Order: sequence, then structure tokens, then C-alpha cells
Amino acid sequence: MSLKSKEITALLAVLALTGAGSVSAETPVYTLKGITVTANRQAERLQDVPANVQVVTEKDIQKRNVQNTAQALAMVTGVSASQSVEGTVNLRGYDSRNILVLVDGQPMNTAWNGDVDWNMIPVENIRKIEVVSGGQSALYGGRAVGGVINIMTKTQKQDGLHGSATVSYGSNATVNQGYALNGKKDKVSFGAFYNSHITNGWKDYYNGASSEAKKYEILSDKTDAKGTRIMGDRGRKYVLSENYGFHVGYDFNEDQRLTYKFVRSNYDWEYKDPSSYVRDKNGRTLWPAVDFDDNSMASAYGTRGWRSYNMHSLTYNDQKNKIHAHLGMTDYFKDGYTQPGNKAKSLNSDFDGPGKKVSYPSRSWNFDLNKRWILGAHTVLFGGSYTEDKFSETMENKIYNWKSWNGASDGIDQRLGGKDKSYALYLQDKWAVSQKLTAYIGGRYDHYKKYDGYSQYRGKDEKDFDSSSYDKFSPKLSLDYAFNENTNAYVSYGRSFNPPILYQVYRYSDKGSSSYIPNPGLKPETTDTWELGLKKKIANKTDIHADVFYAKTKDYIGSAVDTGNGKQYQNQGDAKTHGFEISLNQHHSDAWSSYINYTWQTGKVEGEKNYDIPRHLLHLGTTYSKNPWTVNLDGMFISDRTEAGEESGCFKARDAYFLMNLSTNYQFNKNFGIQFAVNNLFDREYYDEDISNNHYYIGDGRTYTLTARYSF
Repeated sequence: MSLKSKEITALLAVLALTGAGSVSAETPVYTLKGITVTANRQAERLQDVPANVQVVTEKDIQKRNVQNTAQALAMVTGVSASQSVEGTVNLRGYDSRNILVLVDGQPMNTAWNGDVDWNMIPVENIRKIEVVSGGQSALYGGRAVGGVINIMTKTQKQDGLHGSATVSYGSNATVNQGYALNGKKDKVSFGAFYNSHITNGWKDYYNGASSEAKKYEILSDKTDAKGTRIMGDRGRKYVLSENYGFHVGYDFNEDQRLTYKFVRSNYDWEYKDPSSYVRDKNGRTLWPAVDFDDNSMASAYGTRGWRSYNMHSLTYNDQKNKIHAHLGMTDYFKDGYTQPGNKAKSLNSDFDGPGKKVSYPSRSWNFDLNKRWILGAHTVLFGGSYTEDKFSETMENKIYNWKSWNGASDGIDQRLGGKDKSYALYLQDKWAVSQKLTAYIGGRYDHYKKYDGYSQYRGKDEKDFDSSSYDKFSPKLSLDYAFNENTNAYVSYGRSFNPPILYQVYRYSDKGSSSYIPNPGLKPETTDTWELGLKKKIANKTDIHADVFYAKTKDYIGSAVDTGNGKQYQNQGDAKTHGFEISLNQHHSDAWSSYINYTWQTGKVEGEKNYDIPRHLLHLGTTYSKNPWTVNLDGMFISDRTEAGEESGCFKARDAYFLMNLSTNYQFNKNFGIQFAVNNLFDREYYDEDISNNHYYIGDGRTYTLTARYSF
């Protein structure tokens, strides 16, 4: 699916003409940035919550050149978001495997590896994002170690029919489209949306091998950060992300509402125009892989990947009786990749021969029910939840054409699967101790079990792995002291637990040097987090927030350990992170506002520095808004994460970089506006890594985007 330039130009013209003649009401924008419902599962002022809670609104997303949900989070204090086409999010040194990500109450972390693919969450359909930093397991259970990111999508609250269309075209042949139609009639509300994101041209990573090639000539002097010779590059990365869905709601009365939402998301990628720098003794280029003396490989082709999920979300709210219930399922029914065969040698740069396919579908169920009571000075929340994850029929098999997901194969080489589940009860008391002091006292009890792990190789008997279970209690105590309406100080302690990811428990392979051994006895990590913070408002123009945090993790699970019989994920001891955050938001006038936030953080694993955590994060920006113009300038600095002995400025380096992004918006009328944006304004060149999936990339240079938005 793609749009030609002239087609886009024509569509922009149509939208402009339509908008100019419309007299319909402007689609409302959610602007309650001062309220959070995530931190304590009830509506509260941000000023009064004893945690660092930040809100990104629909308006914030629209005024920036946001391409995916990770970019929407990029300016949040404590967040480092990669600038790759996929985008990943790191919060206080934790990646998405240790951050609970919710969309309309449904967890989005995959059951297979806990990851979140941010391109698969349609950014144009977002109403509001709330980011709660720090351990939140007392209310949200496992995964909520680094914090909770709660994404809320759009629904219709006013009677009538409303819609919107967004189209953009930019560098790297990037085309974004978003269309939505929402309506409400008496007690029934409904809506549907479609979003797509296509890009073709992102520079992606080079490839090297662990030793020199004695049999072959290498036509490049390039090396990576560790000094390894570069054997080729994978060329341009093509990505297609497509999302569509619908919702329907019914109001039983003004207090009781039932809502169902469905989302289907597809995400595919491949590489185009790769290069190989390797020649054989006859001077011929070798494709796509080279077999060196030590059996290491250097493929000039990237993988081809496919990922699709269905998300179902059913929510019941009763404002009068203060009851909330949610039932949901996220089904990654397609998740995996293909790649050319390791021993293949070809003279054809468009090699389409045999290879292998790896598939790891997963499914997650979630049910949560809670109720609040107001008992004098106490607001008591009590609830229970059930979660179930499974990955099954994870397969690896040889295929005749490595470029086809549904192509013929010669059978399944391996089947692999496993499950886990958790039953939980949680309780929290918000106690107004005095007019100025509020205490939050609570905890959560989880019974967690991992079970039904198995593996079977072709022609061999199935191996069944042991099950195990754990009981964990996650307490939380927070105190908030309001000196006055505009000044609050807080202190907080909480314990979080993070159950091992299913592939860490049941991953198994019998392939010599790359063998993996399952570890059904792998323990959950437990993390104790302490925070001390201050929030201050000055004359309704200046907001200041400072926060100091310290976290210590026991039974830390790091990279797989080589046991001599294969690699295995193990509990490796203690890990620590600590740091401080400070943010300032300033409203200079009705037209001008600006912000700056800075995070200093560091971490260690068993006494050794954790280089995955950037020590310095700086975000800053300013906005001018006076009808019909809005101009937004944002900057972001991330310090380097280079290990001792590594080179900077080359592939596999994790350089420090500072990026500036500029966007200008012109609103022709209340229905139609256009935006022109420049990302990486100073054309900064750098290298970096998506930590979540160990994916190295070359930072994209200056890019341009033109966007048109129409609503009625």
C-alpha cells in the first residue's frame, strides 16, 4: 500500500477546500493535564500524587511531528527513546520488559519476551498517555518495576457524528495516514479508525564476523566499535505498520457504562539494496553469507519480519458505586522472522533461496475488578486480578524460499511452548491523616505459577520441563505533605516483583555452541524502590518538580550464562539504579511556553557498571501559539553508553548525541490545518542501539515531513 506524491498533493487540496467551507464544531481536545487516574487507580490532581506522574495529551502529540508512540514519550522526564524506525522506550534505566504498558487497561507486553512494539500502537488514535515512574507493583503487579505507561484511546462523548483525517508525506518515502469516524446517539456510542505508516529508506546496520576472513578478500577497512571487520550492510529498511479497529459503548445511565474495543495491528519489515564487501579468490562477490574458519557468519541480508495481533478490551465503569472491571486479551497470532540459510553462498544479490523461519506466537489474558469505598478520612480501594500468558507452537523450520512467510517448508525442526498465570488481591488506603498530610498504605499479594513447558525436535521425543510457583507480597507506603495548595513534598517506598519472561524459563535448543538450557526454577526479580520528591507551582506560571530515586533488585536476571553445556538464564545477584530528576515548565505569556527536564542516573549489576543506562538525559523545548500559528522547537540530549575499549563514531557504538526538532503548524480554520516539520535539524550523524532487542542502527540524518489534518 503506498501513495504517489501527486495523489497526496491532490488529497491535501481536497482537505483544504473541504475545511474552508465547513461550519461543523471543532473536534474537542482532551486538555486535563492536571489530572491522573493511573497512579492510584482514581482521579487525583497531579500536584497531590506522591509520585512522578507526567501526562502527554492529544494536543501535545499533534503539535509535534510524532511518527510513533515511542516518539510521543520522547520528551518525558526520565525517558530515553531511540530514534530508530521501530522506536524503543527506556524509563529510569528499565526497558519495556520491566515497564507495564497498558492500552485501555489491556497489557501490551508480549507473553514471549515482554517486549512492546511501539509502532503497533496507533498514535493518531491516542487521547492521552499517563507515565507513572517508579515501582508500581502494589497496584499493578509484575512488569511494573520501572513504572506504568497507560495509553488511553479516543471515544466519543458528545452526541452527533465526528470524524478526522490525517495524511503526511516525508523523507525516506514515509507516508502516514489516519482516518477516524466516531458517533454518539443517546446511550450508544461507536467509532472506527484506520492508520498506516510506511517508510522505505532508513539506514540500517552493518554486519561483521568475530574473526578475520582468511579465505576471502574484504573490500572495506571499516570496523565496528569492538574492532571487528565490517563485511557488508543491509541497505535500506522498509517498514509497513497498519492498524484498524472499532469500539462500541452503552450507557445504562449517567453513571454506568460498558465499552468494547477491538484493534487489529500488522507490522512487517524487510531490507532492500544490501551490500557485500566480501570476494572469493576469483574476485566474485559472495551472497548472502560467508562461512569463516571459526564458523562465524556475516550475512549481508537482514531478516524479514512479521508481527500481527488482535486486542480485545471490555470495560465496565460504575461511577456511583465506584466499581471498575476490565476483561481483555492480546493475541500475537503471528510473530517471527525469516532469514537465509547460514551456509548459503550465492553470487546473486537478490538471493531468494532456502533459509529458516522462526515463529513465536503468544497470547495474554487479563481480568481486573476493583471497588472503592469512602469511609470518613479513608478512601479504600480493594480489588483482584487474574492474568495468563502463554507461548505455544513456537517453531523453527527450514523453508525453501526465505522471503516468504507462508512458503513451503520441509517440516518443523522444533516445537516449543510454556505458560504462566497469576492470581492477585490488592488493597490500598488513602488516609487523610490531617489537613496537610495524606498517607497511601497498601499492598498486593500475587500467586504466580509457570508451567506446561515443553520442547520437541524433529524425530525425537518431547521433553517436558518442570513447573514451579511463587507467592509474592508487594507493599507500598507513600506520604504526601501539602505545605499549601501549590507546594507538596512526598516520600515513598515500594516493593515490586518481576516474574521471569517465558522464553527465559523455557528457551531450549540443542545446537552446539548456540545451545540453550531451560531453567524452570528461575526466580522472579524483586526490587525495592525509594523516592523523595517536591512539587511546586509559582504564580500559576511555573511548575517545578524534583525527584530523587534509588532502586535495588535482588535475583537479577541478565544475559544468558554459558554453563559449559549451553547457555542458561540465571538469577545473577543484585542490581542497583539511582538518580535524580528535575523538571521545569514555564508559561511566559498566553502565546509562549517552554520546558526543560534533566535526569542523572547510573546503575550497577553485581558491582559492575551497567552501560545500558545513559547517565545524562536532557529534554527541552519551547512553543509559540497564537492563532493561526503554532511553532514548536524540541531538543533532546542522551549521553554516550560506550564501554571501555570501544570506539565511538562507528557501527555498534552508542554515541552521545543532541537532536533538535522543529515543527510549524498553520490552522486555516477550526477544521483544517497543516504542519511542516524538520527532525534532526542540524543533521547530526550518530550510532545507537535499541536496547530492548539488541538492534544496532545508524541515526537518520535531517528529515522533512508535511502533514495535513482535517476534522469535523
